[in-house]
Amino acid sequence: MLKHIVLFKFAITASERQIEQALAKLGNLKNTTIPQIKSFSFGRNCSPENLNKSFSYAFVMEFLSEEDREDYLKHHDHIRVASDDIMHLTEDGINSVIVLDYKF
Repeated sequence: MLKHIVLFKFAITASERQIEQALAKLGNLKNTTIPQIKSFSFGRNCSPENLNKSFSYAFVMEFLSEEDREDYLKHHDHIRVASDDIMHLTEDGINSVIVLDYKF
């Protein structure tokens, strides 16, 4: 199994509604065109530690294998949602994204 964790710094002009709709659209790919996504969740930072360095939202996906993750990463629907619905909401494009994956 593999966890795929993505953190975002969204622009001050991006509304909570816009952000949550965009992330929900990404998560919906699990139920429509990318069944390799075994689980998906997202949320707004709620840590009291104040160590988020302005990263305000995250999502977590689970995949059964590295191959399944690779299928997701290359899938045209993932690329479309990321570029059309999410990236324009970030503070500074790809510089406002952190990705970390690990096996468990």
